[in-house]
Amino acid sequence: MRRAQLKFDARRHLSGKYGDALGVAVVTSLIAGALSLALTLGNRWFMPDLKLPFVNGLDGLGGKGPALGDLFQWMDDYLARIRQAWPLIALGILITLSATALYRIFVGNVISVGRERWYLRAAHNDVAPPFSIMFTLFRRGQYGKTVGGMFWVSVWLFIWSSIPAAIFILGLLPSQLVYLHAFLNRTTPTQGLVLRLAKQYGLPLFFFSLPMIAVSLLLAMVMTVVLIRKRYSYRLVPYLLADNPSLGGRRALSLSKAMTRGSLWRLFLLDLSFMGWILLCLMCICFPWVTLHLFAPYYFMTWAEAYKMLRDQASMRGLVRMEELGYVRVS
Repeated sequence: MRRAQLKFDARRHLSGKYGDALGVAVVTSLIAGALSLALTLGNRWFMPDLKLPFVNGLDGLGGKGPALGDLFQWMDDYLARIRQAWPLIALGILITLSATALYRIFVGNVISVGRERWYLRAAHNDVAPPFSIMFTLFRRGQYGKTVGGMFWVSVWLFIWSSIPAAIFILGLLPSQLVYLHAFLNRTTPTQGLVLRLAKQYGLPLFFFSLPMIAVSLLLAMVMTVVLIRKRYSYRLVPYLLADNPSLGGRRALSLSKAMTRGSLWRLFLLDLSFMGWILLCLMCICFPWVTLHLFAPYYFMTWAEAYKMLRDQASMRGLVRMEELGYVRVS
């Protein structure tokens, strides 16, 4: 896999189609981010207002800052308001998590696959494909299979993502309990407090030690590497479903793992080669969203080229027939 050739082909296929490719990237991003904006505005109904004492009336900017006692008092008041309104807060969190998951499953994933379908078609034609092609997966016969296929992959990604997160949280939880008790009681964390908490929660002292934190961080890092490998081995599923949604999640996932076997490091380096562009876009502090989307068509088209190359190699190796992906053999 030659990155330079993939990027050259991507630029060639974007020639004369960049405006359409940019529109596809922007619309996809807007649809995916619409729910986040709505939930951000809606959360104001569930969470107590957060008014810090040092930003009230510009206190602390030019004069005397708030005393430590004022901060503790503010924290006590805010925690009391949270305890009082916890049913409403819990409802808000439940609605947010449920709406986010459902929107991602039934809309966001389908739009993402539709975006890859547009870029794949653009990479096969001299003219830009119709803009509406990214919405064709919402048709009867394709929508349900696309939703099911992406949901299957999302489940596995969630499982692999949960492992390092659980290790990290559980590994640091005992030490964080010490600091939480010290903060709530306005004392300093001492060995006596550690001994008392270990006895109270029935935990070995090792769980509160620095070696425990080090072991947890090391295991979390190892599982994060495993997670990254899994993400790249599943990376071609949206492209396979874009070619033929009837493949289903199991077959698409199996094909993706087979097609990327031996190429995971090269795919990682392909993403890494774009870091310079991404950092350059982020340097435009005033308009990072705009600059990142100006760069997005180049990135998406390069990945479409990578998929095409791996797909052709898989076909030659007998892993999949092009007819299975929805292509018609020309005699």
